[in-house]
Amino acid sequence: TQYTMMRVPPYWINFSGLLEGHVFFSSDPSVPLVRVRDIYSVMVGVFKDFGTCILYTLCVLVFWAHMLLGWKKLVPADAMQIPRDHVKMVTYLGWLAATAVASMYLTVLWYTYYMPPIKIEHVM
Repeated sequence: TQYTMMRVPPYWINFSGLLEGHVFFSSDPSVPLVRVRDIYSVMVGVFKDFGTCILYTLCVLVFWAHMLLGWKKLVPADAMQIPRDHVKMVTYLGWLAATAVASMYLTVLWYTYYMPPIKIEHVM
């Protein structure tokens, strides 16, 4: 396991950096540096292999299909107590949510595959 130094925000989320994409670290020099595990380099190492990307994509697509088919079967069930007039719209909203989740998984994967890795300075 490799480590790096990072400025961790006080509440683990940098609310002031949300719009810049600095969600989990702070650029504020008043925040002390903390030694953290470098999981970015591990992710890049795994997702730079084309075979792994194809396998991961296939697995996400199977998961996505499972969510779509399961949601279509679940929504009209009496236990859900969804009015019959709303079943069609609730089904479409569930499919939209499932598609959003699958898209997020695939976006991280293919972005990591195609973009050059960021240089990380490791510490002991």
